[in-house]
Amino acid sequence: MIDFQDFGFEDNERYSEYLKRCIQIPANASPMMVLAAKKKYVVRRAYVDNLCWQKFSVGDAEFWGAPVGDWDEINWQKVFAKNVPAGTVFDLVPEYLVKLWQRELGSAIEIKDDRDYWDYILYLDHMENLSGKKFKSIRNAKNSFEKKYNYEVEEITPKIFDELRAFQIGAEKDLQDRVENTEFAQNDNSDFLFALEHWDELKNLFGAVIRVDGKIVAYFLDEQIDETHSIAPFAKTDYNFTGANQFAYWYEAKIALERGILTENIMDDVGEENLRFFKEHLYPLVMLKKFMVVYNPVENVHDVKISSVRDGEKLTLKLSGKLNTDSANFAKNEILSALDGVKNLTFDLNGLEYISSSGLRILIAAMKKIRAQGGDMTVKNVGEQVREVLEMTGFAQIFNLTWRPNI
Repeated sequence: MIDFQDFGFEDNERYSEYLKRCIQIPANASPMMVLAAKKKYVVRRAYVDNLCWQKFSVGDAEFWGAPVGDWDEINWQKVFAKNVPAGTVFDLVPEYLVKLWQRELGSAIEIKDDRDYWDYILYLDHMENLSGKKFKSIRNAKNSFEKKYNYEVEEITPKIFDELRAFQIGAEKDLQDRVENTEFAQNDNSDFLFALEHWDELKNLFGAVIRVDGKIVAYFLDEQIDETHSIAPFAKTDYNFTGANQFAYWYEAKIALERGILTENIMDDVGEENLRFFKEHLYPLVMLKKFMVVYNPVENVHDVKISSVRDGEKLTLKLSGKLNTDSANFAKNEILSALDGVKNLTFDLNGLEYISSSGLRILIAAMKKIRAQGGDMTVKNVGEQVREVLEMTGFAQIFNLTWRPNI
């Protein structure tokens, strides 16, 4: 299994090289965001089998990040069997990698959508030109700001950090007043202050403030990932200045394009309706979808073997192996789907070595279905270990049982 180790800023260059090989780069995987996460989690990292793996822990909870590297060159079945324990949870896995895993790992993974944490990928040429009807409202707001205010734009450098921190405090309080997810606002503020504290060590940060009559009214701060792509984790606006937000997004696109950057990730909306509405109306090139993935190895899922013999309304199901928690979902689906039209069901447990509470619930579900169909169920050839479980739980008195003969 993987030997995870602590890491620091000195590992950024190596990690960045692995990150650049990913066909999709989620904002949460940026070098800065991962290092900032160490303020909230225990984060460890390892380089194994041409991938960089990361594990996040807080209290008793633990999850892994999506491994980074050249995903298309990996034999995922072999790598998972060697390195990933059963039950491992991967969080915020990009859609492209999920598709690869579905194809190569099949039923060994379970997938749950994380819509609130999808990134918005902007094509910066569109954001700079703002042409066409769909960008009309942004274009009008940006033009209105330019006409109405005496503004100037200044690059973010350490000499304005104190002023920027003061603006951030006010903007962060305003954000908390406007969103339901106050933890999101607090995390955003903490990560932003981390970026300022480690500006020189992070190296690839750039941004600007927009001033009106000398006062900061908006800022944006980006992290360049490679020659043509950046991530935009931070932006704040004083909404008392009409159009300042739209002007800031337009100017951000302008200076990013000057650096050769073509696309950038705008951070997720954490499910906040107002944020989602605004970001959707930046008309992203594509959404970078992310998912939670749980790994349950196929060899564990199929610890139980099922065979059947049917004669009209009579069905015998022979179970062997272990009907445990890992194999329960597989067994339940196969067993219950075989019961349609059955009036006389027999479970032959001659080869079953173990049954868990999940396995008992499958027998109960089968009995209920058979009785609903006007039939009855028998459980025969119950071995000693399974018998002990049935007796301790009281199910020996519910099922029509026969024991396995002593040989």
